[in-house]
Amino acid sequence: MLNKRAQLTIFIIIAILIVAVVALFFSLRGNLKLPGKPASPETAEIQNFVQECLDDSLEEVVFKVGENGGYYFPPKVSTPVLEVPYYIKNNKNLMPSKEDIEREISRGIERELFFCIEDFTFFENEYEITKGKITPPEVVIEPERVLIEMNYPLTIQKGDSKSKIEDFNSEVPVRLGIVYDAVARFVEEEIKTPEMCVNCLLEVLGEGLYINNFKENDNTEIFVLTDYNSIINKKKFIYNFANEY
Repeated sequence: MLNKRAQLTIFIIIAILIVAVVALFFSLRGNLKLPGKPASPETAEIQNFVQECLDDSLEEVVFKVGENGGYYFPPKVSTPVLEVPYYIKNNKNLMPSKEDIEREISRGIERELFFCIEDFTFFENEYEITKGKITPPEVVIEPERVLIEMNYPLTIQKGDSKSKIEDFNSEVPVRLGIVYDAVARFVEEEIKTPEMCVNCLLEVLGEGLYINNFKENDNTEIFVLTDYNSIINKKKFIYNFANEY
């Protein structure tokens, strides 16, 4: 009999503990901030504003970098008239690495965000925003998209309400990785031959890729590669570069 009472007492104690733990969980749940979800309407408004700036900036920078042959601004070793970067000059391969282009996109994003956010002047009469330092955005070029992650600590206060946000990410469905690999194969083949290899040019073209070329001067050929599978807002992704022969 005593054993049965002892067992019953243990079960009652366990049940009480379970109820207490569940009650504690739900009481604390309201104070927990779920990652990625705004804690207040103020946070949501500022977060959406920064996110939209990041989305727009990434798209603009990726298209600009394509037009500049992998650079945000044309490099010094570019054609004299149209400022298209040389990928082959003096029979040397000058094509930037994929990592170099990722850094160019990152730098471009920081610049575009500065002009887009405008120091939050649009919200200055409504919120008090304390800004941390933007860490250089991390950019990854994949075959069919470009990804970005950015840490930008922000403290947003309105009256007694105070919230923090800091992590942002975005992507743009541009096949920069596929385009880059095609151009890289073409440049490698061109280094082996003293003249432009038409067959080499045709061999690198995959589905949706088309290329045109024209002379800027007697020894410089400019190439314009268009990806018809990377169209955003009716704008086709274009990648330009130049070779000296």
